Amino acid sequence: MNATTHRRLCGVLGLGLLTVVGGGLALVGAAPFGTPTLAVQVVLVGAAGALDVVAAFGNPVTARIDWFRLSGAANVALGLALPVGILGWEGGAGGTLLLAVTAVGGLSLAAVGVDMWCCAGKHVYERPLDADTDPATGSGDR
Repeated sequence: MNATTHRRLCGVLGLGLLTVVGGGLALVGAAPFGTPTLAVQVVLVGAAGALDVVAAFGNPVTARIDWFRLSGAANVALGLALPVGILGWEGGAGGTLLLAVTAVGGLSLAAVGVDMWCCAGKHVYERPLDADTDPATGSGDR
């Protein structure tokens, strides 16, 4: 998958996240903001969606910050959002297991985001996302 395709998929993911957050808030109103952990989770998911949407298209922000760095920041925000929602939940021993599983999943997603921010995704993808040309086609991705 070339960088252009990956960039557009970030936009689709971002729109999906913003739709989930906006739809959830439209259905339940401001109720999530009554619980601090749920409020943080909603804000993190919304921030991840917004960062991915901004990363998907050329704009003044992506002129200053590479799109894959913004997408990496979105992955970190989404990775942090996963276990945060579980923190206020009292589910006994099952709650501890659920927190551990979501923390591992969230840290994995955050690690992908850190790789995208620091190394242009070279450890996760076939090649760094900031490479000038696609080896398969020889065309530029930027």
